[in-house]
Amino acid sequence: MKIIKYILLSITLLNLVSYSKDIFGSGAGSFTSALFFVLIIVYFFISPKPKLVITFIILGLAYYVISGINYTGETRDFFIDALKYFIFIIGIVYLAKETTSLELGIFAFIGAMSILINAVVFPTVYGRYGGLYVNPNNAGIVCLIAFSLTFAIKNTFLKLTLQLLIVTAGIMTLSRSFILLLVLINIIAIIANRKNSISLLAGSTAVVVVLTVSSMFNLNTLRFTAFQSIFEGNHVETKTITQNSRNETWALYTDLILDNPVVGVGYGALQGISRTKYSNVPFGVHNTFLMVIGESGIIPFLLIIIIYIYLLFKSFRQLKTNPEYAYIATILVTFLFVSHNYFDNYLILFTSIWLYQRVTDESKNLNNMTLNP
Repeated sequence: MKIIKYILLSITLLNLVSYSKDIFGSGAGSFTSALFFVLIIVYFFISPKPKLVITFIILGLAYYVISGINYTGETRDFFIDALKYFIFIIGIVYLAKETTSLELGIFAFIGAMSILINAVVFPTVYGRYGGLYVNPNNAGIVCLIAFSLTFAIKNTFLKLTLQLLIVTAGIMTLSRSFILLLVLINIIAIIANRKNSISLLAGSTAVVVVLTVSSMFNLNTLRFTAFQSIFEGNHVETKTITQNSRNETWALYTDLILDNPVVGVGYGALQGISRTKYSNVPFGVHNTFLMVIGESGIIPFLLIIIIYIYLLFKSFRQLKTNPEYAYIATILVTFLFVSHNYFDNYLILFTSIWLYQRVTDESKNLNNMTLNP
């Protein structure tokens, strides 16, 4: 059973389904995906049955049922996507419950190191690196999760060493959201415990290292020049930093969303995968909340808002006892503002359920302690 557990964690947290498809072709991707879902079903039946995370099931039902009303694409594709979501959400509940913070941190660290390997050993013309995650923005999120979980390490030297490696890997993504969230997580960490301010040393060292040896890496010229301008005291390349910003993308879908707020315009319309009479924008909205309301209307939108406000509230209530929950909740919510890949993003879904189970269990424990002092 442990073998299946770690295979599933590897495929989920290291993005092996998408990676195998992008690198080795659709055949390898289909095989990995089929193996993944077969193992999820097997694991579900051979493991104890914990309480299902009903909120995510209700969210999925609301989203797929309502977005299916106006869907005009291939019916088979729609049902396969919906089926995959529900198999994953239901099948990995025990897996998430049994995954410790240490295990999550180890897999996230392995993922982060794949970015460094990508940058050093397999440089590309594009100059932004995603490692196993291919997409640099998704890779940046993994680095942030790994970074967040290092704060629990007691050995200062080990903690700073790991943080240095993780931040360096994160910089290789040249992701704007990574830089902003890294600063935010450090601020929250210092609020939780002033001793965490030592982690600023790791981040600062990583920046110095990258700026010093940047010639060794084939980094995207525009993005890296903008990043470099922030720290060198010269004119900051604000035009590059804000170029193709998310709010410009959101604006393209504003009228569509406002004109169809009740049931949306159908599945896939705001993800760039389904053209409809309402929209012919060739790329996605890059915002999960806007994607949900645009494709399925107000009810699923309110549900996903409530779920992640709940996660934030419960996590920050435990800032002094389990600060890593607050860090991860902040990462998840911020990521949803810049990405429209949610219902098939197994890393984000898994981490969301993992966090939901923990903040819920911890809240119950606190209530029991209050009632039974």
